[in-house]
Amino acid sequence: MNFVKKQTILWADDDYDDLQMMREILATKREAFEIVEVHNGKEALEFLKTIKEKSGLPCLIILDINMPVLDGKETLSILKKTQDYKDIPVVVFTTSESELDKLYCKKLNTEMITKPPTLSTLSAALDKLLKFCK
Repeated sequence: MNFVKKQTILWADDDYDDLQMMREILATKREAFEIVEVHNGKEALEFLKTIKEKSGLPCLIILDINMPVLDGKETLSILKKTQDYKDIPVVVFTTSESELDKLYCKKLNTEMITKPPTLSTLSAALDKLLKFCK
């Protein structure tokens, strides 16, 4: 019997509704992904420390910008400066349309995708995100 090993995506977002929508859309995809949800950057970094020793790092990290405790920009900066994490693809997936946020992400060589307003465009955006995991 063949078992498909799921690739892990670490998703940091404090909006539970967005996370629920993403779970529902991902359930319709054929790829085998395990989504690990955290609600701020501090939890994301703690997860990475724990998982590194157990089963390897995620294939993709998705960050929202506006989160409590440690926001997406601060988390992104730490990830890019940390030797163990700097090569993991990171995508900032946010409601922000701020030019400053876009410049910040570009400076750190990170894709920033603005969360689309409809379910169909959200599904297309999710397809784009999943391509970073391959």
